[in-house]
Amino acid sequence: MRRGTSTRRTISAAVSLVLATSLTAGCSLFESDPDPADTATALARGLARGDLTGVTLSGTTAQQATAFLKGVYEDLGDLRPSVAVAGVVPDEEGTSATATLRTTWDVSASAQDWTYETQVPLTLAENTWQVRWAPSVVAPELAADETLDIVRTWPRRADIVDRRGGRLMTEREVAHIGIDKTKVSGATATRSARALAEVVGVDGTAFADRVAAAGPKAFVAAITLRVTDPTLADNVDRIDSVDGALRVPAMQVLAPTRTWAAPILGRVAEATAEQIEKSGGVLEVGDVVGQNGLQLRYDERLRGKPGVAVHAVQRGKDGSAIDKRELFAEPSEKAEPLAVTLDAKAQTAAEAALAEQTKRPTALVAVKVSTGEVLAAAVGPGAEQAPLALAGKEAPGSTFKIASALALIRKGATAETKLPCTDTLTVNGRVFGNYSRYPSSQLGDIPLERAVAYSCNTAFISQHEKVSQDELIAAAESLGMGEELDLPFTGFLGSVPPTDDVVERAASFIGQGRVEASPLTMALVIASVMRGETVRPRLVVTDTALPAPATPLRQEEAEVLRRALRAVVTEGSGTVLRTVGVEYAKTGTAEFGTTNPPRTHAWMVAGRGDLAIAAYHEEGPSGTTHAAPFIIDFLRSYDAEDAG
Repeated sequence: MRRGTSTRRTISAAVSLVLATSLTAGCSLFESDPDPADTATALARGLARGDLTGVTLSGTTAQQATAFLKGVYEDLGDLRPSVAVAGVVPDEEGTSATATLRTTWDVSASAQDWTYETQVPLTLAENTWQVRWAPSVVAPELAADETLDIVRTWPRRADIVDRRGGRLMTEREVAHIGIDKTKVSGATATRSARALAEVVGVDGTAFADRVAAAGPKAFVAAITLRVTDPTLADNVDRIDSVDGALRVPAMQVLAPTRTWAAPILGRVAEATAEQIEKSGGVLEVGDVVGQNGLQLRYDERLRGKPGVAVHAVQRGKDGSAIDKRELFAEPSEKAEPLAVTLDAKAQTAAEAALAEQTKRPTALVAVKVSTGEVLAAAVGPGAEQAPLALAGKEAPGSTFKIASALALIRKGATAETKLPCTDTLTVNGRVFGNYSRYPSSQLGDIPLERAVAYSCNTAFISQHEKVSQDELIAAAESLGMGEELDLPFTGFLGSVPPTDDVVERAASFIGQGRVEASPLTMALVIASVMRGETVRPRLVVTDTALPAPATPLRQEEAEVLRRALRAVVTEGSGTVLRTVGVEYAKTGTAEFGTTNPPRTHAWMVAGRGDLAIAAYHEEGPSGTTHAAPFIIDFLRSYDAEDAG
């Protein structure tokens, strides 16, 4: 009790003294000593915004500290920390204190942040708390000649591998070939650019203009070539003899060749501005991502997730980095390889079969009948790497008669059922005829089997009133054609649209009108016949199976179709395929364009063993002459590969 009474008396006396002094001096009654927490808070705010103006410092000025801070933050772009005062502890005398600042940097999209605490000394001088300045106030152990930078570290991009694990798209050695402007300038640089362009086969004027416009220290690439490319391998000496020319070695994710399954596998390149914007902060300038094909669709899987490394970088007087040390690291997440069903031998054979087709788009697809695996999907040079093989949308012509025949079988037709094959047939004013080389010996009432074998248009069109469009659509779906399924790749399974128009329905019977298909579609159609049940495509090994159609194909239906498709090879329009052991086939042509006579697409589908193949030529008078040769070349090359 005495202690408490004594304390109260002391406080009372002190208050009386302050009151008397205040009244005498004319000062505020409630003026108090400065609080070190206010200074710590001002420091935290200044560090967060990169401006220490208004913060009282000892050992430097606010302007000098702000200049240092801006230099430290310069390489961080817009990134700034969140800084909070975790506590302020004064000493017993009340003339110094220690503030604890907790700094958090949101350095990545993950939940993990770079967080640290710093101990900041404060001193009271002339009734003002001052921050005892040191670079370590910004980050632990930061030195006066250091700045901060953040580097994202992507894992190695994963490979796309074939069904046996062989690497299809993987890092391969390349060389960036261009002009180093630190070695040449002015007119010399322009002359060198034109000389180099001639050697490597690029536009000399355009390249010279780019070199002229580049800065004095720039390296301007003319072309990037594989180290195995003859343009590089055969011209190394010529390239090196150009004044200022430089070959910069690098690694780049590439397929076995420039064209090898290019529309399917896709390519990788630096992210576009649109991709960066859509990524929500995941991608930055310079990041390499998929641009099309499987590389685009499975980009997140193939690229993995980046890690982050924060460095303290020691700078020289010229600002260049001399040394760096790691302050924080978040490891990257490993990318996952993507396994596809492509068979390297089959794809190479398909590419070779189309290699000379430079004038018109062509395509060839090979499917494994027992599994639906896409073994090969190639396009010729004339397709300019469009995804024609798997995603083309063209009228399939008479190859669609396989579906029309199934619809008739479901109406009770057999292989022997007679159909009227006439020169022409008129439907509601539209005259339909057979292809120009149709044999006259096969006119008249002929069995369904021979109508398929010789591809009589009028025989099938004559049945358009017996089969509804819905029944035709159902037959196509039973063969794997026409359903809109969620494919794990860029593909098209065909379309047989509903229609009430009589002429259009008649045209549908021979795969024209608005009927569309891709080479993949028609390979699946003949594969389904061969297997006796609907075959669904598989391209990505790990993806789940696609659902069965509402009306499955039955074995007894397929047997009738197999009999008809065998007749195509033994006596009909596909006898040319017997030389390579083809067992089943169907030719097709489909009119397109507005010329008279009309131009026609050429098709051929074929089956041998466990292989179903579809070949397409944008323009040709018949599948026999303009599509069958691709299948023959493919099978011969494929057989030679297997024999080797």
